[in-house]
Amino acid sequence: MTASTDRRVTRRRPHGWRTLRLLLAIALLAPTLASQTPVPAVRADGLSDAIAEQQRLAKLIADQKAQLAKLTSKQTSLANQIATTKQNLTGVRTSIDEIQAEIDDLGGQLADVTARYSTLVVQQNGLRLQLTELTAEEAAKQLQLDQRQAILASRLVAAYETDQTPILQQLLTAHSMTDALSDVSYYSNLADADKALADQIRQDALVVAQLRENVSTSAAETDLLTAQVGQQKKQLDDQQVQLSSAQTELADLKKQLETQLAEQQTAEAQLAKNKTDLAAAIKSNGQSLDQLGSRIDQIIRDQGGSGKIPSQYSGTFKWPMGGVVTQDFGCTGVLSEPRVGSCAHFHQGIDIAAPCLTPVYSAAAGVVVFAGYNPYDAPPRAWLVIVAHSTSVVTWYAHMTGRAPAGIFVGAQVAAGQLVGTENTTGHSSGCHLHWAVRVNGVFTNPRLFL
Repeated sequence: MTASTDRRVTRRRPHGWRTLRLLLAIALLAPTLASQTPVPAVRADGLSDAIAEQQRLAKLIADQKAQLAKLTSKQTSLANQIATTKQNLTGVRTSIDEIQAEIDDLGGQLADVTARYSTLVVQQNGLRLQLTELTAEEAAKQLQLDQRQAILASRLVAAYETDQTPILQQLLTAHSMTDALSDVSYYSNLADADKALADQIRQDALVVAQLRENVSTSAAETDLLTAQVGQQKKQLDDQQVQLSSAQTELADLKKQLETQLAEQQTAEAQLAKNKTDLAAAIKSNGQSLDQLGSRIDQIIRDQGGSGKIPSQYSGTFKWPMGGVVTQDFGCTGVLSEPRVGSCAHFHQGIDIAAPCLTPVYSAAAGVVVFAGYNPYDAPPRAWLVIVAHSTSVVTWYAHMTGRAPAGIFVGAQVAAGQLVGTENTTGHSSGCHLHWAVRVNGVFTNPRLFL
């Protein structure tokens, strides 16, 4: 070995070469790995796809949030309606048929909400699947990036080693000029390839960063949406239980009323056999009501000028009590009702049956003009409360318990829905029910016209 050869070897293999090679590779790769170093904008299909995926996921999440908001609003409305129906059912504040219609409607709404929830769950599952695929894509891209970084590191080390050997020495040591030129061309090409590889690594790093952001954002939003959907499911289950409970209560109430109505029908049949009692009932149901009505009309005329009773009424009424309508307004086959016009038997109000002592409420705001037993009734007398809503419109609540609740006395102002008594069977009644009548300008009128 010559001295020149020894010097050449010494230049190529300096002391601590392995350490220097490693430090050099790290130093050259550092710009691509340091997140705080500004990276030139890269326009590449991978990055564009990742950004597009981010926008698509953001829209999907926004759509699910909007659907969740609609579902929440729908369930809130449903909860309020269920609460109202339960209140009506508990106090029997409206007719049984209307409560049944409400429950049927609520059942339909609940089915709609359930369908919306099911759709949202399917979308949630799709979002989680896409999140899994996105996570796998990120991992694959990270692996590809690591591999390319390793290739570039090894090639940079090889280039560094070559750069320590002058090209002249490569020419002198080459077997031929062709080999030497080939080597020089190879290393020149290698530099271009390294540059392209470095650019690709920077591009991959941007794509990985974008994918990682997509995964992080989607994961957080998916977790939040999943929690919210879970809360909706719990509320949905609670509403289903409440609706089922309301349906059960309604079925029990119907059964109770069927028994009560059967008893009343038996009493009506027995009354028809007794002509004396029937005559008294006809007088009570017809003549006594007209006599009391005339007296009330006079009282209202006398008080109309004081301003306590308004001259006009243009509102609507609410059912004073819920239950089953056992006899509607108009011509009827019930023999105890009096003749009116061309009808041999005419009912001048609406009879509503419910469990005895069911609360009765004022159909609208007004002034109490009568509270007590009908003085024109043949014994037994019916207890009733009469409320004037204007000088021309009056409501009657008859056959109630013979005791006025607090705040109900002649001259008292009552609000719509205020308690005026409890359902009972005072007077000529075949069972617990409320006789609700509306008198307009001295004539009994169908109460349904005001509902």
